Amino acid sequence: MSISKIATNPHFGIFSVEKLIRVAPTLAVWGVGAGSAVALLGSDVPLVKKDILSRIPIAGAYFKVPEPEAEE
Repeated sequence: MSISKIATNPHFGIFSVEKLIRVAPTLAVWGVGAGSAVALLGSDVPLVKKDILSRIPIAGAYFKVPEPEAEE
């Protein structure tokens, strides 16, 4: 007579590893979409251009903000 073992999956609340693996591609797509929307909507704000968008490795040169020349 065999004794069955109880096997539990690690989880945090209702989130388990299997559920996270299953929804990871969807979360990635929504994350890229949200990041793109924030970049598009914030591209008119000079502070966002200077501090965030100009530091993007490939497209950063497009968002350069000209520095005002200091008057002496």
